[in-house]
Amino acid sequence: MSLKDPIITSGRKPVLTVSKVADARSLPAVRGEAVLRQLETVWIRMAGIVSRSFPSEFNPFAQLGAVANSMFAIALASGILLLFWYSPSVTGAYDSVAAMKSSPYLAELLRSLHRYSSDVCILFIILHAFQMLGARKFGGARWVAWLTGMLLLGLIWVDGWTGYWLVWDDRAGQIALGTANFLDVLPIFPDPLLRSFLTNDGLNSLFFFIIFFIHMLIPIGMAVFMWIHIMRINSAKFFTSVKMTSALFAVLVFTSLLFPATLAGKADMMSVPVGMNVDWLYMMPLWFTERLSGGLLWLVLFFATVGLWGIPWWLTKKRPDPALVNPASCNGCTQCFQDCPFNAIDMVASDENTPGTAEVALVNVDKCVGCGICVGSCDSSSISQASMPVLDVRKFISELEEDVRHVAFVCAESAGAQFSIDENGSCPTLPGYRIVPVPCVGWVHMLTIERALRRGAQGVLVAGCGVDPGCRTGADYTESRLKGDREPWLRTDHVDPEKVVYVRYDRTNPKALVAAAAAFKAGQSVVRAKKARSKWNSAVVAVIVGCSIIVSTVFLSDGPYWAVKREHAEFIVSLKHAGMVVTSSTTDAQVDDSNVLPHMRRARPIERIRVPVQLRVSIDDSVHLSQAFTPGGLFDDGLSIGIAATTVSEGSHVVQVDINNSADPETWSHVWTERLTFKPLQRKVLLFDEDGRFMLYQQNEGL
Repeated sequence: MSLKDPIITSGRKPVLTVSKVADARSLPAVRGEAVLRQLETVWIRMAGIVSRSFPSEFNPFAQLGAVANSMFAIALASGILLLFWYSPSVTGAYDSVAAMKSSPYLAELLRSLHRYSSDVCILFIILHAFQMLGARKFGGARWVAWLTGMLLLGLIWVDGWTGYWLVWDDRAGQIALGTANFLDVLPIFPDPLLRSFLTNDGLNSLFFFIIFFIHMLIPIGMAVFMWIHIMRINSAKFFTSVKMTSALFAVLVFTSLLFPATLAGKADMMSVPVGMNVDWLYMMPLWFTERLSGGLLWLVLFFATVGLWGIPWWLTKKRPDPALVNPASCNGCTQCFQDCPFNAIDMVASDENTPGTAEVALVNVDKCVGCGICVGSCDSSSISQASMPVLDVRKFISELEEDVRHVAFVCAESAGAQFSIDENGSCPTLPGYRIVPVPCVGWVHMLTIERALRRGAQGVLVAGCGVDPGCRTGADYTESRLKGDREPWLRTDHVDPEKVVYVRYDRTNPKALVAAAAAFKAGQSVVRAKKARSKWNSAVVAVIVGCSIIVSTVFLSDGPYWAVKREHAEFIVSLKHAGMVVTSSTTDAQVDDSNVLPHMRRARPIERIRVPVQLRVSIDDSVHLSQAFTPGGLFDDGLSIGIAATTVSEGSHVVQVDINNSADPETWSHVWTERLTFKPLQRKVLLFDEDGRFMLYQQNEGL
């Protein structure tokens, strides 16, 4: 039996059952917990390595969310300042960005800061999501934070995607084509969006300004969802400290000066980019948009969204046991209200059943994560968890056996998480201890420790978790209570404080907990403080962390991209033309009304419809493409709009395009013929409009 599923007993008779105690865990029981714990171990070790070198205030792995928020603020500020140089028009965007290079220590520096801070922001959001997934902090009351976090990830990605669009270089051109491939599946545009990106003069500045407006508007929505994301957290740390933010800003400035943000060639929709580098953090979907149809892209997005958003329900098996308040004994001290790290407790007006106080505590079970910190805050023992009644636990630790003279309160997320215990609270790994597993050491009230010592315990060991607590503030509150810095504190005039030892070890370090418990039981001193950090060691780790951020950011923001291999040129025909209107009967039934008087004959229903427009493309007298485009509109009475493409080998070829807009399949009413020279990876676009005119576009020249 593991520490997660103990039995707390009083004498021989069990007080609590296995199933009830399992409900008292601070984190919900999830599917695939063994796999998720392996993922969590990665973060614990990384945070542990850094925390041993300098304070947690400067440990980015202990505050991933705050780092992401700080980077977002830097990206927002630098983006606003860039408006002094940027021109939000399709004709001036690229030139305005290219002109920033003439000011390497102002405009170009700001642009590089904007890009790298955006990259670090989404990178740390992704890391934060994986950290929360591994730590199983997504189920139960935490589902709101998980869903809003996924939504924020999507919004920051869309903002970056549109931001790269605004540069209007080769990468922006590919983004535009990928977006058109995705959005043209939806019937929201009168013309396919892809038609706007076939030629260099197809995109107008109004549409470009709309993209610019969306890019500027998204951060406002993000601010709203950021507030929702943390609104259930008491005293949330939204940004990193001033010192940490300054250090991160210095790293970004150094990176920007050493590796200025790159700029690809100006977008040319008439050619296919070769050897293009992309920002993999924002432009990774290009790999899919080039290889999948629009329908498949929507299918992938749907399943990805359902899969990620549904994690709190797919993986969570059972919520932890929430705290409950007995209003009859609540004295309205508000200590639980102040200590709850998840804002799950409200002070409400008392009724006639509680005349002794004006307010009583009320637990919102929808917000409660079952950490039990409020249990450790309540002097009147008015708060408890159904699976771990405080009075039963106190009775359990008061009845020690002859060979068990020490008590250990062990956090379920600490180094003792996997220790096995029996029904008497005994564990072969910690001999001589009666173990009381708790969801968080914040659950342990100081009166519970005092009772254990007054009833014969020779010592009480309190074992908390490590750098990234499972219940946020519980481990820190317990330390403050033991030191007398926070109510309710340990009354040192009633018990000997030397008989109480508080240690904190994450679950990757069980040997340290075993050694500390053995030393404490033997009456030896227990080393509870971290070893002094040498300045040299701290400097080395700081350089390693900083270089890791620089290398990962620079590589991911400008990494090689493996586009779909193309060797031939493309000939593209885009038509927007109306087929001829023909009349036909709406019924196939033949009605013989020859014997009916003319004025009594029934009118035959007739409808006017447009025929599809047929396209045929021949190259050197060989038909390469034949396709029909149905009329648009709700009643199939609009223009036929379509795009067709075919590959052409290198060299000179005679190209003939035939258009038929009549009901006769053999009548080609519009014919265009010309000899064209094709080069590899080159696009030639022929437009056919509603007036029946052909327009050829090649090499940035409209003919």
